[in-house]
Amino acid sequence: MTKLFHSRTFYICIAAALILLIIGMAFSVSNREESSLITSTVEIGSVRELVSVSGLAEAKQTAKLAFPVTGIVDTVHVNIGDVVNTGDALISLNKNALEADRQDALAAVAKAVADRDELLEGPTQSAREITKVNIATQQDFLESTIETENQKVSNAYRNLLSSGLTAYSNKASEDAIPPIISGTNSCEEEGDYFIETYSSGSGSGYSFRLSGLESGTHVVSFTQPTPLGKCGLRIQFDKNSKYNSTNWIINIPNMKSDQYIINRNAYSLSLIQRDSAISAAEKSLALSDADSANQNAPARSESVTRANASIAQAQARLARINSTIADRTITAPFSGTITEIDILPGETVTNAPVVTLLASDSFDVTARIPEIDIGKLAIGQKVEMLFDARDDEIVDGKIGFISLQATEIDGVAYYKAIIELDEKPDWIRSGLNADIDIIIREETDVLRLPKRFVTIGDQAVVLTTTLNTKSDSITASTTVEVLMEGNDGYIAITGLKEGDIVVAP
Repeated sequence: MTKLFHSRTFYICIAAALILLIIGMAFSVSNREESSLITSTVEIGSVRELVSVSGLAEAKQTAKLAFPVTGIVDTVHVNIGDVVNTGDALISLNKNALEADRQDALAAVAKAVADRDELLEGPTQSAREITKVNIATQQDFLESTIETENQKVSNAYRNLLSSGLTAYSNKASEDAIPPIISGTNSCEEEGDYFIETYSSGSGSGYSFRLSGLESGTHVVSFTQPTPLGKCGLRIQFDKNSKYNSTNWIINIPNMKSDQYIINRNAYSLSLIQRDSAISAAEKSLALSDADSANQNAPARSESVTRANASIAQAQARLARINSTIADRTITAPFSGTITEIDILPGETVTNAPVVTLLASDSFDVTARIPEIDIGKLAIGQKVEMLFDARDDEIVDGKIGFISLQATEIDGVAYYKAIIELDEKPDWIRSGLNADIDIIIREETDVLRLPKRFVTIGDQAVVLTTTLNTKSDSITASTTVEVLMEGNDGYIAITGLKEGDIVVAP
């Protein structure tokens, strides 16, 4: 055995075994190194710069509705979960007394309008006919008054000219009995009749010549009065007197008569009464004309203004009552779903909210952006959202509003951003949480690699790997150009081609 340990062959075998062991270990190490390489493939895709925040889905319109007045609930028209349209009645208070006031106000408006229209239209046809008849009556009365009063004056004047007429002799020694004068003087001329008698062949033996107011030759009559001219006076001589060459004068009127003063006054009074009666009739006719003109005249602008003011006043009262009635019914300000009702018929309401309405057809997502990122945002930027309630579906949207006012939370300023949904998912509800990626910048259809495979210094370098003919891998450094470095884990590059394999440094 000692010989064996000191033989040459033994050491050669040991050396060979060690060499084989070393080669095996090296091969094993080589295989382990190759198998631990981390690789990736150059691909075509998009590279993004994102702002990632969280957000909350909210209905665009939510209203907690209350009455502006107090009262007793009459009717609750809806139930929780009902879908209503804009203007639908939700809850009504009792308004019976107000409805009665409204009817009264409607009547007042109708009356004011009717009064104004009547004013503009003027009198009715029957009223116009009445004024015409009244004018005609007053005209007839005036004509009748003139005729009657003139007749009275004429009668008084004829009475003045006919009463107490006496024939006087112009001879103081005349012993013949004066002839008797009778009749009514139909002429209106004052003056004197002159009678001159003379013997003739007439039956009485006398005739007379008439001159003065009238003229002519007449036969003296002793038996009956005969006409003294053509004015209605008559004369009769006394048969016991001799009338040869006598001269007589008859004064018209006879101022010597004891009736003269009475008749003259009666005539003067008739003139005054005539003028007064005619004046009164003329005034009555003028008043009728004026009344007709007033009633038939177009409405004055002042009257129309007052009438319109009355209408406006009545309409204002009606509007006020209508407004009060409207305040006693809550109507839907927009279409949506009833989510809460906090009142029952018969209960008394105050100004506290009693019904909640949610616009279920329109939702936004509200996000709070930290001040460090707010400068990157702009209206219209695309947004991708993933909701906790449906984490397998990406919801697209865009920024519709960015607040100008910050809200401080734990010492950090945040700005409210509202994200509008491109399409509303059926499952969305108010209050759902979402993870939000706001796409600030994006390069699409570019060569990209994960960031960890690119070493950026003075130049951007990647390690590429290929297989040689013996199936061994060969790793080499390659310089590339960085087009965009995203914060989504990728870098857009040029200098490689799609499918190239790169090794993590």
